Formats: sequence, structure tokens, C-alpha cells
Amino acid sequence: MQSKRIGFITCKPEKLADYFPTAAEPDLRPTEPPFTPDDQIAVDELRRRGHAVTPVIWGGDIGTLKESFDLLVVRSPWDYMDTIALRKAFFSWIGTLDKSGIQVFNPPAVMTWLTDKRYLLDLEEAGVPVVPTAHVAPGSAIQLADCFQGPLVIKPAISAAGEGLVLLQTEPEAEAFQTEFTRLNATQGYLLQPLIDEIRSEGEWSLIYFGGAYSHALLKKPAAGTILCHAERGGSLLFQNAPAQVRAVADQLIERLPGAFHRCKAERYRSSPFPLLYLRVDVIPTERGPLISECEGVEPELFFRARPGCEKVFADMLCARSSGE
Repeated sequence: MQSKRIGFITCKPEKLADYFPTAAEPDLRPTEPPFTPDDQIAVDELRRRGHAVTPVIWGGDIGTLKESFDLLVVRSPWDYMDTIALRKAFFSWIGTLDKSGIQVFNPPAVMTWLTDKRYLLDLEEAGVPVVPTAHVAPGSAIQLADCFQGPLVIKPAISAAGEGLVLLQTEPEAEAFQTEFTRLNATQGYLLQPLIDEIRSEGEWSLIYFGGAYSHALLKKPAAGTILCHAERGGSLLFQNAPAQVRAVADQLIERLPGAFHRCKAERYRSSPFPLLYLRVDVIPTERGPLISECEGVEPELFFRARPGCEKVFADMLCARSSGE
């Protein structure tokens, strides 16, 4: 492939201080912000191949982007979740990108679908085993105590990095949180999920796929006293291959993801945007089998550092897609 001008869409450099370094990796710091340390590995590989790779802070003028880049890769716009206004601005911006004619990976319509965790219900309908999930539309009059059948996890339908997640362990806690929940739910949708106890003991696996093919995995475990596995929230990281059962469930998701998407967005695409350039599948092992907790196709950390050389596969996939292969 001839040399390309590639934009890696990211966030303002100061946002990276919320994520790096961590207790799990105290020496991991950005060397060329606003690229994340992880994305730097892919950037360096693409540059070795002769491509010009430049960071792009999301939200910029679309016309300027069309003039400046041959393709864009959405990687780390991690500040778009900071406020409702920023979320709306981000969705509007990638929607405009979708109509601009610029090559964007992953495709904006798929990213928009995957930013709202209601997609878990679409996956469940497609036969994928997911964490049991109920969606509460904005402005609902739902009473949390009526839904309480054990420890209850409440999270915004549109969120990242565990932001806004609340664990209610008793019915009195649910009753006490009702006023605040009604206030929050007035403007945004929420998910209600039972607490999966194994998140504390077994943790959560993250499996990385490039072009629909499995690449590598890691195990994340939460710090004591929390259920959040994110390293920036005190969680641990262990880079190793996932167990066969976990891998099988993630593979099943990869197989059924296109069908689930097209049932929602069939009118938008004559040709399939799958397989995606990248996808991270999060899986919790449980007594009744592994369950999908998330499917990240917008701005997941891809942990290139977990498997040296996998950045070459990522670069191969990107080059093939940008050439129409």
C-alpha cells in the first residue's frame, strides 16, 4: 500500500493523566501525547511502514480533516464521556464523519450502536450469553425497590471506564438511592443488572480481535472493596490467553455481531462493515458459564503491549481495509 496520511483520533493530552500511570503499571506513561502509550505502539509500526500518522483531537472541522487525511482511526477520545454535552457533541461529530466520505475505522454507524449499552439486548436476542440486563428509558417512573432481587448494579446506558456505576447491595440502599436515580434517569437511560459475584473472585477477561480474528487477551481483577476492574481504578492486569470456554463465548459474539447490528441498522448499509478493524470483548466467567459484559468497538484500550508483534497484524488489517482488500 502506498504511503497514507493517517489520523488517530484521541483526546486532549491532559486527559491521559486520568489513566496513566497505574498501580498495575507504574512506569507506563505517554511518550508522545496525546497518543496513549498503547496506541504509540501501533503508531510506531505504521510509521515504520512509511505512513504519516498524526494525532487528531476529536471535534475538529470535517472539511479540514478531508483535506489533511486519507483515513481516520478512532482510538482514544476518552473525554467524550465527561459530560452529557460532550457525549452529544461526539455523537454529532462522528455522525458527520459518517456522511463525509472519509474512511473511518471503526465505521461511525457501528460505533454509535456500540456506545449505547442497550446493544447487550440485541446480542441477547441473537443468542449470545450476556450479563442479564434491563434497560430503563430516560424519564421512566421505575422504583428500584420493586426491581430488587439481590445486589443490583446500576450504570448509565452510555458510559465508559465504569463512570456512573452504582452498586446497591440491599433493598434499603435501593430505596435510599431512589431520589437520586430519578434525577439522573430524567435525562439519560440506565441499565439494571444483577451483581455477578464472580467479578470479585474470577475477574473479567478482555479478548482483542483484529479483523474478526482473535489476537490476545488479558485478565483484569478489581481491587479489594470494589467491582471495577479498570487499572486506573486500582485493578490488576495479567497478560495471558483466555480459557477455552471464555474464548468460545467471545468467538460466538464475533460470529453473531453482524446479524445483531443489521437487525438494527439494515437500512444504512448495503454492504457489511464487518469484520471490524478492532474489537474488545469483555467476558466474566460464572458458575453457569461465561457471560459477555461489554463489546467495545469505539475507544477500547487494545493492549498491544500484551502480545509483542500484534501491532503488525493491526497494521496489516488497517492497510488492507484502506486499500479496499
